[in-house]
Amino acid sequence: MPIDSGDSNYRQQRSRSRTNSSTYQSLPGEETCDSCDRTASDVSYCNVCNTNLCEDCWPAQAAHRKRRLAPGNIPHEKTNAVVARKIQRVLDPPSTEEKRSQLHENDEQKAWFGIERPNNGSSPIFQDYGRYENLLATTEESWHPQFQTTQLGRDSRTPSLVSFVGQTGAGKSTLIKLIVDLNTESDQTYCTPVVGASGIDVPTSEDVHLYSDPVTASTDTPVFFADCEGLQGGEREPLGAKFKRDRKKAPKKDERTPLPTSERELVWADTTALASREFAVTNLYPRLLYTFSDVIVFVLRNPRVIESVFEQLVNWAAAALEMSSNQPVLPHAIIVLNASENDIDTQQWDPSLATESLLESISRTVYRNPTFKKYAQFWRERKKHIESVRQLMESYYSSIQVVRIPAEGRPQLIKQQVMRLYNGIHDACGAARNRKAQLRMLLDAEELQSYLQCAFDHFALALDRPFDFVQASFSNSPIPLDFGGNILKLAINLMHIWENKADVQVIFQELSYMVASCIMLDSTRNKNKGTGDVIFSQYLPHLDAALENFCDQHWPCEYIQPENGVFAVGEYQSRWSFERLQEEFRCNSYFRLEELLQLLKDKMSHRDDEQRVAAEIHRDSVMAWFYRHVSRDGRSERYNSHTVCFCCLTEPPEYALPCGHILCLQCIKTYGEKRGKTEFEMQGCPLEFQTTQLYHSWRVYLKPQSAGVRVLTLDGGGMRGIVELEILRSIEREMNDKLAIHYFFDLVVGTSTGGIIALGLVARNLSVRECIESFETLCAKAFTRRTGGNLPFVGWVVDNYMHSRYETKPLEEALKTAFSEEEYLFGGRKSPQSLLPNIKVAVTSTVSSNSAFVFSNYNRNCDEKLSYQFYRPEGIQSELKIWEAARATSAAPRLFKPFHHEPSKQIYLDGALCHNNPIKVADREWKLLWPNELCDYPDIVLSLGTGYNPHTRRVPVKKSVPERLGIVAHGKSLVKLAKDHIQDSLDCEKAWRDYVNLLPSNASASRFNRFNIPLMHDPPPLDDVQKMKTLQQDAINQLSRDSNRIRKLSLQLLATSFYWETARVQQEDCSSPIVEPMLIINLGHILCRFSEKSRETKELGRLIKDKGFVERSPFFLICERHSREHAQIRELSPEILYKMIYEGKFDMGKINITLENKLSDTEIYLCINENESFPISGFPRCLFQDERDQASTYSFTGCYQISDRKNSQKLCILWLQTVDGGREAPKIITCGASGIPPIRLEYQEKAQFQTILILDMRSSPTPSQSSIHHRRKSIHHH
Repeated sequence: MPIDSGDSNYRQQRSRSRTNSSTYQSLPGEETCDSCDRTASDVSYCNVCNTNLCEDCWPAQAAHRKRRLAPGNIPHEKTNAVVARKIQRVLDPPSTEEKRSQLHENDEQKAWFGIERPNNGSSPIFQDYGRYENLLATTEESWHPQFQTTQLGRDSRTPSLVSFVGQTGAGKSTLIKLIVDLNTESDQTYCTPVVGASGIDVPTSEDVHLYSDPVTASTDTPVFFADCEGLQGGEREPLGAKFKRDRKKAPKKDERTPLPTSERELVWADTTALASREFAVTNLYPRLLYTFSDVIVFVLRNPRVIESVFEQLVNWAAAALEMSSNQPVLPHAIIVLNASENDIDTQQWDPSLATESLLESISRTVYRNPTFKKYAQFWRERKKHIESVRQLMESYYSSIQVVRIPAEGRPQLIKQQVMRLYNGIHDACGAARNRKAQLRMLLDAEELQSYLQCAFDHFALALDRPFDFVQASFSNSPIPLDFGGNILKLAINLMHIWENKADVQVIFQELSYMVASCIMLDSTRNKNKGTGDVIFSQYLPHLDAALENFCDQHWPCEYIQPENGVFAVGEYQSRWSFERLQEEFRCNSYFRLEELLQLLKDKMSHRDDEQRVAAEIHRDSVMAWFYRHVSRDGRSERYNSHTVCFCCLTEPPEYALPCGHILCLQCIKTYGEKRGKTEFEMQGCPLEFQTTQLYHSWRVYLKPQSAGVRVLTLDGGGMRGIVELEILRSIEREMNDKLAIHYFFDLVVGTSTGGIIALGLVARNLSVRECIESFETLCAKAFTRRTGGNLPFVGWVVDNYMHSRYETKPLEEALKTAFSEEEYLFGGRKSPQSLLPNIKVAVTSTVSSNSAFVFSNYNRNCDEKLSYQFYRPEGIQSELKIWEAARATSAAPRLFKPFHHEPSKQIYLDGALCHNNPIKVADREWKLLWPNELCDYPDIVLSLGTGYNPHTRRVPVKKSVPERLGIVAHGKSLVKLAKDHIQDSLDCEKAWRDYVNLLPSNASASRFNRFNIPLMHDPPPLDDVQKMKTLQQDAINQLSRDSNRIRKLSLQLLATSFYWETARVQQEDCSSPIVEPMLIINLGHILCRFSEKSRETKELGRLIKDKGFVERSPFFLICERHSREHAQIRELSPEILYKMIYEGKFDMGKINITLENKLSDTEIYLCINENESFPISGFPRCLFQDERDQASTYSFTGCYQISDRKNSQKLCILWLQTVDGGREAPKIITCGASGIPPIRLEYQEKAQFQTILILDMRSSPTPSQSSIHHRRKSIHHH
């Protein structure tokens, strides 16, 4: 029992007092006066009299009036009766075995981590129960950020960890319970630990439990209390472990038994001694808690053994500190002298005086105590002055404080001292947080969880290797994507490959030549002119930043004299400091840059392109030598990064080559041979020497810079994904079943089953028909019940005991068959045949902390924190293979087990938990991928659903962290699953509406398309494979009724296959009275996205011919928005279509676009047939990319006649124009020789004006150009 629980007389007196009091039911916060029986909130408890007295009755007592003292000079202290009762309940816990068993059962849910020791003698298992994530999740809704500094959805709180440690029975659990209870309001409920009963010397709780501080729980800086199993408990089984074991043996399993979220075998526990409970408590737990705690609270009951306590603190800290390197801040230490005598000197209750007094009393033992002498000598050898115990302690702790807690009998003093302890904890946490912020090592909630998982992995493998904070930060806080950060990454890569066989000086000597060459290359790419000193000064801050960061954070800490150093409080000097190496690195880089610039000058001739010559020097004279030299064994593939291009060190890598290296866009353009407008051919890898002889050439396809973006999103929905596939197949059929649907999109984002479809279409380049076949096979194999799962009741027990309805192995085998077992989603060696068109694909997943993750086959820059984490590790070792990404996105809770990705040590759940409709992820990703996009919105956003019942009323579904469930609770969750899938389908519709509602009013509605199949009934469950065929047929029937919409979607996508590329811009000064005096001429071409001579270009030509006009050719309509003065048509003549179909070539020739205002938007439409016209990719837009003409809002009607003598028919092109400047795509109406037929218009409130353009196909000397005559006429007179 941590604090004396008191004698039985006190408890009996209080019990009789309560029994004899009035039967009036008091309100919360009210107590009854034992003197007058009045119930009020101002009742106080007297510690000496053992009575409750109101304000009127308190002075009526003689002892109170005369301020008499009790034996031991203890005063009559007035304590609020409610507070006194709280303290009494803590100090007087239930003693019956039944009640204590119930308390321990409840406390099992608060376990954070611990060790499971199998009965079969195998190695102990370290188990993480997910308590940290659960505590964060339970307070997420009540948390209101003080400052909104990150995107919505990111948990930016910065938690602090306070660890309570000490000997068994010292009172750790009691202190935590007192702190929590005294800070909890009457209407709040917070979990607290189990307090040991009086007279029991067996440890109370096992392992480490975690509790939340009520005061900070809903703030930006929550504090968590860790209750560690008692030290020196030996091998005695704690009561909590005993009750837990008894419940496991019981015939009826307990549904609330917590299940671990992750497990790790303790590899080092290979002997009986190492596998013992005592070894784990004294060696493993201290390392973990010391490493991450801001405050260590060491609790003891006997102050006479304080010297041995300090010995334990030093030994404990030394063992932990030696096993962590680059630890940013040392913890603060608070020593609690529990159950102190009530009659001590009153000044000793002051923590400041108590600290000074205690440290002074043992100050000189630093020369006598063997433990102190040992560690003092250790620090003296490292030039640190140690002359007292305080100085020794401050080598391991940021500060030391002593707090006394009295024994039972003085509740007011107990409250006072407990609050002083709490205030000390609060101040120490604040100091630690400020210091971490200064060092840029302050972790938010999600970052801390990731560091913890890294530490769990590390210490499960070995206890004798330091845990490196910087190494952990490398995967959690990526190095900034700038030149300095990229130099730093290459230096770190070199350090790891050389395995510390070279020091900092040698590493940066080797780097200087490569860095200088990258500066030369970058300066020529950016056309930076000037001498070497002018150019070098622009890069100097990046070089300094790289060297300083490497010396301070990445090179192992060391002192001048010893071989192995330890991070600690106090000044120290590293052998290789930034100041010592700065000048040398600067000089080496500068003089080598001068040499390279002179070489560039010597090799240049008047006709040479400077960038090409610089690239050749960089590749042949520097890189070929550098990577061959630093690899030592000739394996340059070891130098590879997924976050920086190791060819130029200036851009993130995007394009994977067959050798495994990944280059940025600029390097692809520099070292590849241009084979068309959108592709480059690579003859070899510039990082590898003479790779031309080793590999066949391969081509890299690029998105045209002046083309717009096309986005496809796919909802999750289990086997209902067949609906999405049928929608895609119907669009593909409209394209004659010859063009793969995914070739018409630049970005495809999917969730769960939608993610699997996205990966099949893009990563595996499957047709929709092949995807359907693969999907049906996958569903048949994946939804395989466990053995006995189909039996009544037995199946229920099996499913709930295993916490998943279906086997994991058949699912993973099916995914490996569908996606291959070895191919990576991003990077890795590839055969040239596996290189696919540059279509981006991303899938969503969820980690156990309820944070969304995105896996992709691409890279992009992002300088802000998002509501999800974009997963891009540094190297191939931690990348996901395609089948693993499919498994991670579809790990539906309660259906399949979570997916554990061993290389990244992460557990993934279904992406639908956060983004069942991934439209918001897709919207953010396309903006990050193409930040300089010419248009404000994509050409098209197509969002596909998996079916829904529009007549079902939507009930808000609260999404939370997946629960750690027992058997019965899991069975209930399966029942709930049948309802959730219906609501999920409606939530997808709501997600789309929310997205559309946030779009500006001027965004064209035709660009944003949601396609979902309405059902007459609720959609079937996610795993009901038996109903998949019925659902598929329902989708086919509905799609046949929506054939007109499918046709328009297909033609809209077809139009985006063409884009405009400007060649040059000129102005013409005309003196003609008919033409405006100043015209802007934009010269350029309409181009096709598909490669020249490709099958896709040929099939596109056939499709246009089949879908086009019956008696005339399709054409492009080009005009200036709000004006028809210079409108023109460009026909897709039979000759052009013939070349497309039979030669795979598309050539419209050079086109001049004439504009009156260079700030106006230009419109280019592909007019395929009557009533079918759609904008080409990237239009409408301002061709000059200047400031938009926001003030220009024309509203007029014009009628224009374009003559063409070779054709007897006319076309009437009708625009519906709105008051706010918006306009629909033009309507194509056939006119006879007699003129315009009657036109019926249905006007809406905004549609007040129209513009009509008559194309008379009879007057132009060429079929592709038209002479324009115009006249204006009011619509009301037309």
